[in-house]
Amino acid sequence: MDRGLPTRLSLVAAAVILAGRSPAGASTVTSMDTETLVRLSAVIVRGEVQSASVALEKRGDIQTWVTIRVDESLKGAMGQAQIAVSVPGGTWEDRVSQVFGAPRFQLGERVLVFATPTKAGQLTVTGLFQGKFHVENEEALQDGGGGAAVVGPGTRPRRERLAPFLERIRELAGRNPGPALAPAAIGEPPAGAIPTESFTLLPLLPFRYFEPDDGIPVTFMFNVSAAPIPAAGAQAGFAAARQNWTDVTGATVAVGDGGSTTQTCRVLFDGSVISHGDPCGQMPPFDPGSCSGVLAITGVSGFTTDTRTVNGVSFLRMTEADTVFNASTECFYAGPFAQKNYEEVLTHEMGHGLGLGHSCGDAYTPACAPGTEADDALMAAFAHGGGRGGTPHADDVDGIRFIYPPPGFIDLKLNQAAFATGQAMHLTTDVNGTASADFYLVLVYPDRSFVSLAPGLPRNVLVPTDRNVPLHFLKNVPLFNHTFGGSEPVGSYYWVTILVRAGTSVQNTANWLSSDYAVFTFAP
Repeated sequence: MDRGLPTRLSLVAAAVILAGRSPAGASTVTSMDTETLVRLSAVIVRGEVQSASVALEKRGDIQTWVTIRVDESLKGAMGQAQIAVSVPGGTWEDRVSQVFGAPRFQLGERVLVFATPTKAGQLTVTGLFQGKFHVENEEALQDGGGGAAVVGPGTRPRRERLAPFLERIRELAGRNPGPALAPAAIGEPPAGAIPTESFTLLPLLPFRYFEPDDGIPVTFMFNVSAAPIPAAGAQAGFAAARQNWTDVTGATVAVGDGGSTTQTCRVLFDGSVISHGDPCGQMPPFDPGSCSGVLAITGVSGFTTDTRTVNGVSFLRMTEADTVFNASTECFYAGPFAQKNYEEVLTHEMGHGLGLGHSCGDAYTPACAPGTEADDALMAAFAHGGGRGGTPHADDVDGIRFIYPPPGFIDLKLNQAAFATGQAMHLTTDVNGTASADFYLVLVYPDRSFVSLAPGLPRNVLVPTDRNVPLHFLKNVPLFNHTFGGSEPVGSYYWVTILVRAGTSVQNTANWLSSDYAVFTFAP
């Protein structure tokens, strides 16, 4: 047989799928077309970003206020020199609140903004990020979303030719005039808002909990009130979402039930809470008629400046993340797949609350290509629906393993389970861990004798293939390649691999960090 084993596992080049990605929270919205944006917006303006300020709300959440000079009012702001819109999240003193999917503005940026009042009465961008367009070179480019999962058609940012787009908006606004707003509700940030010098809203940072490193579960509290499906189904979805992430092998994270709560909304330093119905009026209203709007938002509501480097990435310590489902979203969960669709959305959002970013499809990741692991992932920037549920798929598993590695983990993979003469066998492995290990790789023959893949290929004795290997996240490491010539013994074979804590005896299973096996058969 041809040996395909690398000299050291630590020297084999492999893709670390989340290095450089944002493992941060996200929000879920339904796709909104131009007609829906116009109809649901009380104010539409074209202009320039002039200033930003940050306010701490009475409930403890942070809002950033963006002031826009009005060059043209297409709806609702005639005679106004400026409008001010609130965007969830921001920095207040030593506190940072991060809501993903919130639109990003920059000073001096030329924009086209669709705005609508929240239930609390303040203007906010319609459809979270969907109502903000960057204007440049006679084009309008929709905000990328920065971590929002988009459900339905149009999951990628839109690019429109400015002149016909404005003409279309004017025509639709004439047919959908909307309610009149008082000038005070349009023009100024609230009293007490603190100006900021320059900004880009909500930069994506690597966050993770540190508790799983010590075997402590991450817990979320659950407020079932106002859930879009019956309470029993929502509770079952919450249990399924927790179990979905806990069941991932090769990761230390376990998700626990923090208990029932009456707490709601995005509030700093009150624990991680999942609530429903947007009781604090933090989101624009959802439109049941077109089943369009923001379904839910998730944000990192607490973290410290403590850092820990994991798999080469320096993570800030996350202490809590809040998810708020919008009101009047029952239409999205209607039908035979209501339970599973709710489970999918909640498990997706919980994944962000644990530190995962999107696998593809938002402003920070490549476009989703059909047939790829990233496109198939639960954490892709769109919901699959159709009753698929919240089971993490291959890319999701890789992501959570990367963020929460155990001391050691190994997963053997063969390209097929049965071979004949002339066919090629490829043995690869995924590896993860924080410890150093002695690595054993053994081939067991049909007669149950075995050979250790080590210098001299010793038979029927366990000899490490490599010693003191520093473990880290590796994908599809090539271990062994062989093309069957026809003279090999017929029958069933086993590949067996063991990771043993470096310098300890393989004979004592208490020293084992991880083990795995792969079975194949050969017939000429």
